[in-house]
Amino acid sequence: MNRYVKKTCAAALSVMIAASSFGCSSSKDSIEIPTLIEPQNIETTTVRVERADIRVYKSEAARVEPKGEEVCFAMDGTVERVFVKQGDFVKQGTLLAELSVEEYEKAIPKLEEQLADLLEGFEKEDKQLAKREKELADDVARLKREVRQTSGDARNQRRTQLEIKEIEQERFLTEKESRLQDRQKQEEEIRKQLEEMNESKNSSQLFSPIDGYVLNQPLNLIGERFHKEDAAFVIYDGSQMYVSGSYYTEARFDKMAEHYALIDGQRVEMSYIELTEEQKKTLSMRAVPGATISKRVQYQLNPKEGQTLKFGDFAMLFFVTEVRENVLTLPTDLVRMEGGGYHVFVYRDGERKEVEIIPGLRDNCRIEILSGLEEGDIVYAQH
Repeated sequence: MNRYVKKTCAAALSVMIAASSFGCSSSKDSIEIPTLIEPQNIETTTVRVERADIRVYKSEAARVEPKGEEVCFAMDGTVERVFVKQGDFVKQGTLLAELSVEEYEKAIPKLEEQLADLLEGFEKEDKQLAKREKELADDVARLKREVRQTSGDARNQRRTQLEIKEIEQERFLTEKESRLQDRQKQEEEIRKQLEEMNESKNSSQLFSPIDGYVLNQPLNLIGERFHKEDAAFVIYDGSQMYVSGSYYTEARFDKMAEHYALIDGQRVEMSYIELTEEQKKTLSMRAVPGATISKRVQYQLNPKEGQTLKFGDFAMLFFVTEVRENVLTLPTDLVRMEGGGYHVFVYRDGERKEVEIIPGLRDNCRIEILSGLEEGDIVYAQH
């Protein structure tokens, strides 16, 4: 209905209302109550039922992360020099940093002096032990001769003296053996300390174990004290990139129709990274019955030849759980639920009719139509 017709109808309606209000009619029975016509200023659109694919998916934002390898010094110490900076690409074997060896340069001579003094003391002790051992051996030999050369009470006396001296000799030899073992342990302990310190001194330099990029602020390391188990650097391999996403079991991940990342307009495939039993146990914990704790894990990115990924790139992850191909569909917002059923308005035989439908799968945009509509039907939408 155009604007002119609307105005005409409105004017006629106004005249009728005015006549009724001011008593223009001479008889109450002759007054007619006006019939309101359906408003015609509502915007409407039509959409055709058509075939399309329905894709149910979950999407989430992520950042490209590199596979990092922690690099630790082989010894405790204080960083003296750093030879690389963050973002540098380094080859395997590149010198990264160097620890101060001043403390070892002081400690090693002291240990060497301690070892020399110990060995000198052992040498003096060896002479004393040899002298005492000879004295006991001579006494035993003399008493044996005297036992053979005497008789009677004198012989018995010498035999008793011999037995005492042999016991003393045996005790001495036992104590000597124990002392020699203790000395050997002392010497081995100092030599081991010396060996470890020399190895540490020679291991003060830290080299990259792989080709990759430096992933920290190494200049801040200068003057820092490190233990052997502390990571001084992280080198990441640019050829192995990951994204962190919501946790799915491996079985569920494998059953998905698709799983990929969109990075800089390019589709990059993802693969599952096998988890340890401890990780699985942690990730499958439930906060409350029926609700899994939201955990994020890493999925490996597998770029095709020519695709370049950079650390920090923005990525949209898509986990497509179900796909229905070439099914009847409508935009989701055209379907309304009333009285426990789903309804749409269609144009049929020149009239607008309300039709109940049975919906199927739906995604963020469209809904599958299982029955109630046919391909090509015109669906009426009122805004």
